[in-house]
Amino acid sequence: MIKIIRLKTFDVKALKDINNLLVQIGLTKIMPGVLTDKVFKELLSQKNVYLLVARSDSPNQKLVGMLVLYFIRVPSGLYAVLEDLVVDKPYRKWGVGRLLVEESVRLARSQKARRISLRTNPIRLEANALYEAMGFKLMKTNFYRINLFL
Repeated sequence: MIKIIRLKTFDVKALKDINNLLVQIGLTKIMPGVLTDKVFKELLSQKNVYLLVARSDSPNQKLVGMLVLYFIRVPSGLYAVLEDLVVDKPYRKWGVGRLLVEESVRLARSQKARRISLRTNPIRLEANALYEAMGFKLMKTNFYRINLFL
């Protein structure tokens, strides 16, 4: 059984599990050591950031999936953004990603957010199919970025 929870306190084992998950989406290849103790604690301390994890009920209570949901208020309203959804490879096709996204939608509704936005790579076919099946619509928009780190 998988349980979706919001991590609120620092836990060394959780940090290790999350870093193992981040490797699977290639984030640590771009920014090695991205989730240090310091960054993890900072993330957990932000009231508008929800670090949701999927915890297995196995004896070691391994984190088998995660995502970050954050809220931002701007003049036009409160918006939610979903980032870094990843499910541990052996647990894919078990509905873990769906459970994480469902909890994000529930939380965003409870906060009265106008919408949830997310980006995903078009080559991630399964992720794209999941989002579409859950009612997310592909937007035709320009997306710009400037990298600020080397």
